[in-house]
Amino acid sequence: MFNEPAPDRQILARAAAATQAGHMLDSDTERRRWRLRSMENAVERLYGHHDPAASDSHDGYLNFGLWEDGIADYVGAAENLVVRMGDLLELGPGSRLLDAAAGRGTQDFALLRRFGPLEIDAVDVTWRHVEAARSRARSFPGPGTVRFHHASATRLPFGDRRFTHALCLEAAHHFDTREQFFAEAYRVLAPGGRLATADFALVRPLGHGWRRTLFDGVCAIWSVPSANADTAASYADKLARIGFRDVRIDVVGAQTFPGYWREQRRAERRREVLRIRGRLGAALGTAMNYGLFKLYDLGCVEYVLVSARKPGDGSSEHTG
Repeated sequence: MFNEPAPDRQILARAAAATQAGHMLDSDTERRRWRLRSMENAVERLYGHHDPAASDSHDGYLNFGLWEDGIADYVGAAENLVVRMGDLLELGPGSRLLDAAAGRGTQDFALLRRFGPLEIDAVDVTWRHVEAARSRARSFPGPGTVRFHHASATRLPFGDRRFTHALCLEAAHHFDTREQFFAEAYRVLAPGGRLATADFALVRPLGHGWRRTLFDGVCAIWSVPSANADTAASYADKLARIGFRDVRIDVVGAQTFPGYWREQRRAERRREVLRIRGRLGAALGTAMNYGLFKLYDLGCVEYVLVSARKPGDGSSEHTG
């Protein structure tokens, strides 16, 4: 558990102002055009150059997976991570879930199958992801509902207090900034609502030297803003500054990095990625995966599962 300062009203006010400046949309959003130098545009370029018709043994999953005992295949590990996040959120029938950066939507259908009739609104900045997810949704029999929106997690197109739960699975490192997403999640969560993220964190500040150079290079290729170079402690401090309580961070790098790296090195998977993403996308993916695994192997970066709670109406948001 971490110290819990009063919420940062300035950050929350910026989130509210962004919503009132034209980002309130309650229906499925059509394709948006991001500003040329925006992080949204950079991330869409990074993930958007793939062939949607190519076969994908990963079933549309994009996460590292949680490779616990008895799990030997990637899809099993990826779905295991999704289920763990649902458990952290304490999802159940009737939950209203925001999924920030949902990728191709595979994780949302897994959550619906596992936790019952949920109501999910999922956003992603990559149009091709949204198209793929909507295509899957048309054949999903239920129970529950899911809607996919082309939108930014730092300017969510939803009103205040709309959701009981918010999820961000392995994407908040891309956001400009992660803290701005925390403010938006806090805004759209109802009192007592829960947030869970699967994310990356520095083991300690890197300072200068070749490890820092390697880290900066991975961040540049992977479209990660420098403001998101958080340790677990600074990660928790940002959540608390927004107003979240009961912040918990579990370190699970040993169950994520090695299994994912083995999967990406399989010859069959390398050929598949080449077909899906083309030469440029495959080369970028290899560079990112190697650099990130090396940073983990050097003890610089960890994989974390994070959960937090927005105080209820009867709870004071100030600590004594």
